[in-house]
Amino acid sequence: MQSDTDTTPVTADAMTGQRETAATHMVGGVPVATMNMTVEEVIGSLRGRKFDCADTVFVTDDEGRLEGIVRVNDLFSEADCRIGEIMEEEHEAVRPDDDQEAIAVLAMELNMIAVPVVGDDGRLLGAVPPEALLKILRAEHMEDLQRLAGINPHERGGDVALNAPLANRIRRRLPWLLFGLFASSIITVVMAGFEHSLSTNVSVAFFVPAIVYIAGAIGTQAVSVAVRGLLDEDIHIFSLLRGELLVGTGIGTVLGLISAVLVMASFGDHRLAAAVGLAVLGGGIVSAVVGFGLPWAFTRFGSDPALGSGPICTIIQDVSSLLIYFFFVTVLL
Repeated sequence: MQSDTDTTPVTADAMTGQRETAATHMVGGVPVATMNMTVEEVIGSLRGRKFDCADTVFVTDDEGRLEGIVRVNDLFSEADCRIGEIMEEEHEAVRPDDDQEAIAVLAMELNMIAVPVVGDDGRLLGAVPPEALLKILRAEHMEDLQRLAGINPHERGGDVALNAPLANRIRRRLPWLLFGLFASSIITVVMAGFEHSLSTNVSVAFFVPAIVYIAGAIGTQAVSVAVRGLLDEDIHIFSLLRGELLVGTGIGTVLGLISAVLVMASFGDHRLAAAVGLAVLGGGIVSAVVGFGLPWAFTRFGSDPALGSGPICTIIQDVSSLLIYFFFVTVLL
């Protein structure tokens, strides 16, 4: 670029940011132009130069503060005008210490090819290129999958975690499993509390695994939807909750009817069939609410919604589905 329009971006290596921040992924060699330059001048200044990211021209004022962006496609489709006339004024930028997940979400929301990075004074420092955005999305996806499974993410990323030492892998997986082991004692207490119902009609015990599984499966689906949905600021919380509640009710109704018909056909006991069907319906509704509510609670308290939602949801869903089942068993049988 011409000397009167060129800024001196700071590279990521010169920044002291932590891993998983904009500074880590930022590149400094990007096309920069001022608002009063013509399109032909900008195109001419691009020739013969190699950039770290050339998908977007970043428009600044004379002090180097970011004013807007011009996509390369738009640049070559215009002529005989100044760059300030075709730039996108409504733009967003990130700071060097912003979290990488927020950068990727911003890029998706605004359909940005490259995300500009500015300092506290608004001066352009560089940009997070598209290839870095893809790496960020993949890394965050793997991290969320690990957290949903109750595995503490590796501090150096998901790829490193696959080849980590055995002791490290055990240490990252064990905490939530230990939590599940101790929390499962609640299920034992619930089962023991309904010992009379089990001893009176042993057939009641046959359906415990199926009811627990269905509730857990519905809850897992709700967690997956909620974890991603909560990252989208355009989605209203109550709208998402209402949707998952309706889905849980619909799925619970269908599976409950099928279960009741199968139990009736196999055992000829209409009361037991009704208890199983209603338990599946009730468990589905509760699991859908819990599957949404727990990630939302984590988000409200400033934690990643995927953190522990899977293991914690599993325990809550198991206990609640059993309580619902034995309630109907007690009432109907």
